[in-house]
Amino acid sequence: MDSKPLLSEYFAKLPNSPDAFPFFYRKLVGLRFPIEVAEILEMRYLCHQAIDQSGRDDREYEWDEFAASRMADMEHVGVQKPTHRERLLRLLLLLKDYYALHKTGSAVAEDELRQGLADNRFAQERSRSYAKVSGIAALVAILGSILLSPPAVLMQGIAILFAYLSLDSLYSISVLRREERRLTARLSEILRRRVRTVNWRAVVRQAGAILGYTTPVGGEAFRLEQEHGLPDLAEVNDS
Repeated sequence: MDSKPLLSEYFAKLPNSPDAFPFFYRKLVGLRFPIEVAEILEMRYLCHQAIDQSGRDDREYEWDEFAASRMADMEHVGVQKPTHRERLLRLLLLLKDYYALHKTGSAVAEDELRQGLADNRFAQERSRSYAKVSGIAALVAILGSILLSPPAVLMQGIAILFAYLSLDSLYSISVLRREERRLTARLSEILRRRVRTVNWRAVVRQAGAILGYTTPVGGEAFRLEQEHGLPDLAEVNDS
């Protein structure tokens, strides 16, 4: 059984957590119909709720710029009714906003991690220099304490101090290397998850099928269990 979050769960997270966009987008474009009736109805409810709660006044400057390409996509996938096209376009504008937030947040996180890695490498180089200098100083102090007659207690103390500083610097390097691996892993994860470009036609096709505005590839929107041996596939299209 698939234990991964459902598409509707990712969609519900988007308003407060745009970093969920990569998971939502990849699950959406990879969706294979028919799907469970409860899932598609939940997703349809969330989409309509988001559309109804969205404003249009602050989006008018985007309407012509973004709409032309999306209208062509809707024509291609068979979304016919003007009301369906308008509502779907408003949903696409919301997804466009979430994508923009995802891109911005991802870029900021990448910059912070790269700066952290640069600072980490500088700190490693500095610790190496401290370890070398302290090690050399400890050797000099040890030789001085051996050559002096009688042995100088002060030189022995200095040798111990520099030896400690050298070992402490070496330990700092090991800590910094662990932190470097952690930062590198986080950076790799961000780059792996990042959605660099959106296949809007695929988004239009899948979102239109979920909303019941068009017939999905495969012919049915969701699978419906029926009694008395009737066919178990049913297509639901909103009027």
